[in-house]
Amino acid sequence: MSNEHPARARAASSPGADRPDPAAYRLRTRALWCGLALAPATVLVVFLSLTTPEGSGCVLNGDCGTTPGWMYLATLAVAAGSWIHALCTPDGPAPASSRKAAFWTMIGAECVFLLLVLTYFV
Repeated sequence: MSNEHPARARAASSPGADRPDPAAYRLRTRALWCGLALAPATVLVVFLSLTTPEGSGCVLNGDCGTTPGWMYLATLAVAAGSWIHALCTPDGPAPASSRKAAFWTMIGAECVFLLLVLTYFV
């Protein structure tokens, strides 16, 4: 008698059981890179906004935007939650649509965050 679990034995014997769905793999890869690109994109937005007269005046004179801090945190929390969902959702027909929705929600939250950073300096 084998000590191996029956579900593992079936999964090991079925052909292609260890291969991930190519569409899910691509979406996970895109979500990973888009999430990791937020930090360099933020640095780029800050740098580009500081090159404008309004941005440098903001830093020198202290008359920057008055966007509340909770808005920054809210957009980052939505982006982080969507990023985790897009990366960690298991494969399957129903999770595929939620993974896509999480990916696009993450992209939108990151864009709103970058827009908030840009409006702070202008």
